[in-house]
Amino acid sequence: MNAFMEQYWSFYNAGVAIFLFAGLSLVLKLIFFRRKRHKKEPHLTFKHWNHRFESDFRNLEKELHVVQFLPKDATKLLKKAKKKEDKEEKQKNKEKSEKTVMDIRKKLEGGQKTKEVLKQHSNCVYVLTFIGNIMAAEVEHLRDQISFLLEIAQPADEIVIRLTSPGGAVPQYGLASSQLERLKKAGLRCVVCVDTVAASGGYMMAAVADKIIAAPFAIIGSIGVVAGIPNFHRVLQKNEVDYHLFTAGKYKRTVTPFSKVTKEGKQKMQDDISAIHDAFKKVIKEGRPDVDIDEIATGEYWLASDAKEKGLVDEIMTSDDYLCGKIEDWEVIEINTEVNQNRLEKLIEGGASLFRQWRNSKIPGAGEEVDDLSQRFR
Repeated sequence: MNAFMEQYWSFYNAGVAIFLFAGLSLVLKLIFFRRKRHKKEPHLTFKHWNHRFESDFRNLEKELHVVQFLPKDATKLLKKAKKKEDKEEKQKNKEKSEKTVMDIRKKLEGGQKTKEVLKQHSNCVYVLTFIGNIMAAEVEHLRDQISFLLEIAQPADEIVIRLTSPGGAVPQYGLASSQLERLKKAGLRCVVCVDTVAASGGYMMAAVADKIIAAPFAIIGSIGVVAGIPNFHRVLQKNEVDYHLFTAGKYKRTVTPFSKVTKEGKQKMQDDISAIHDAFKKVIKEGRPDVDIDEIATGEYWLASDAKEKGLVDEIMTSDDYLCGKIEDWEVIEINTEVNQNRLEKLIEGGASLFRQWRNSKIPGAGEEVDDLSQRFR
């Protein structure tokens, strides 16, 4: 009797646990489904670099007024000089504005269209940020940002891409570099700034630009292709396990994890990799016609200072220095894509970001080009 009751209660508890688990799963599914239905689409946000520190400067001035570290007479003298400088600056800006207005008025009275006049007087630098992983996940945001810029940017404007990428899958980075090619086809000047790494597929993106600027210790290059597939055929044979693979087409599957690797299959895999490498080199040569392609397309990577000597980089400078140098004469506007996330998604994204930082801090070029060539044939 006791054994029966123990068995009964164990089945009862198991049933209750399964029922509770199923109910909890259903509730969670409904919650996520409702959130997904009402989830807002990603949208673009804008940051004006020219005025990004204005509030900080005002706060600093207030703080300096509270904590005096100069004699009062000296402070009064500085205030007077500052007012005079501000007045002169306002007068200079006013004269410049009046001159621009007169110039535009003459052109409009001369019969020029407003669109043509706007092209001549636009002076914006649009800043995009691309942080690439092995699958170039941000390419979706990049394509939306570039599509937006193609609608509003004028030929006199400049597009700056702050690029960070150790490379990744061939199709994804091919698409990413094609997005930058759209800017060039539209007649827009494109500048890529590399502060940390642009290797493999990341450098393929950079090579499309009109100019490449890199920080002194940025990693540049790794122009090569890699593929690796473990093979368990002998393990299966040893354990008397048969593996049957059915294909239609001679080269539908050449090297797989469980089939016997033949010389013909290995050669076909090598031919595929070489063909991708040739296409890679062609993109680099088109973007950087002066480089010795056979010297640089070895899979090696270099510091930016050495890469400049090989023609892979045009200028050694951080993106901050380049953009701050533009502020005086240009309107510098940073464009980002904001995605509305719930707390769980933010937690997951934060963890993924930490993992990417840890991975990128390891061996340069890790996670390069082709991890799975089979993607090309699906």
